[in-house]
This record gives sequence, structure tokens and C-alpha cells, in this order.
Amino acid sequence: MIRDRGVALRYATALFGAAVKRGEMERVLEDTQALLALHRSDSTLQNFLEAPNLLDSDKDELLERTLRGRITDLVLQFIRLMLRKKRVQHLPLVYDHFRRMVEDALGQLRAIVTTAVPLDDALGARLRAALERTTGKQIVLDARIDRRILGGVVVTVGGKILDGSVRYRLDRLRDELLQVRVA
Repeated sequence: MIRDRGVALRYATALFGAAVKRGEMERVLEDTQALLALHRSDSTLQNFLEAPNLLDSDKDELLERTLRGRITDLVLQFIRLMLRKKRVQHLPLVYDHFRRMVEDALGQLRAIVTTAVPLDDALGARLRAALERTTGKQIVLDARIDRRILGGVVVTVGGKILDGSVRYRLDRLRDELLQVRVA
């Protein structure tokens, strides 16, 4: 897997350089985000592109018919390159690396915010503002729901985890109670 990350990073770096050179960085990001969302919701396209029993020309033709005019030419050319180089299986990881590069170039930092219930707009705005004051960067919130945390919020930002969940507090309380010696 480490080698896969290296391959994906090299391709993402190349895509980033080409997007910056063409002045299409944000548009390419939109396209790659849409393709990644498609991949995560339905892996049919990815499975088709990775199918070893199909001709690359058939795959290329499908890409041309389905994506031409819907995504930038750069992204379409990039996917075709990945297909020719037999690296199409790395596309989701390439998109992730590319997104991080663009966010870094724009002075943005992604914060993964996990709550037990959907995060309302007002709380999201207050949380974003607090994180921006703390980090000095523009925060992009990536809201997720995980009912297992029971309540509160878990924020992952800049490699740090800030756990204010009810589950974490209950686990800590349990650990403290287990350490109490009763005479």
C-alpha cells in the first residue's frame, strides 16, 4: 500500500502542476471531487475501468462519450493517461492527494467534524470560526454522522483529534471508576 500511495502522490502532483499551469486548479478540484463522490456512491465506473477483460479502446470510448463536456479536458486527459499506464485503480487516492494540495495552495485546512446528529448551520459556523482562529487557516468542514459517539463532537484537524464526545467522556469516567479502590 505504501507504494500505491507513492504512485498516487506522483500522479496527483503532476495533475496539480498541470491544473495550476492552465489556471484551472479549482475547476479541476470540482471535477475530481465529483468523480470521487461518484466512485464512493457507486463503483461501477471504476470497476469498468479496472476490468482486465475489456479493451482499453472500449474504456476510452466510454470515457469520451460519458465525460466529454461534463468535466474539464485536463481531467479527461488525465483519466485516459491513468488508463493507458494501467494506474486507474489509484484514481481515488490521487483525487484525495490532489484535493489536499489544492486546499494547501488556497490556505485551507480540512476539519472532519463527527457528531451523533446532523450539525446545524449555526453551530457549524461557530465551530468553523473557532477552528479558523485557532489554526490561522480557512477551515473546510467535512461533517460526518456517527451515532456511536452518543453526543458531543469529535474534530480531526491538522493531524490532531479533539474528542468532546459523550462516548469519550463515559469511557474516561468508567476508567476512573475502575481505578478507585473500595475498602
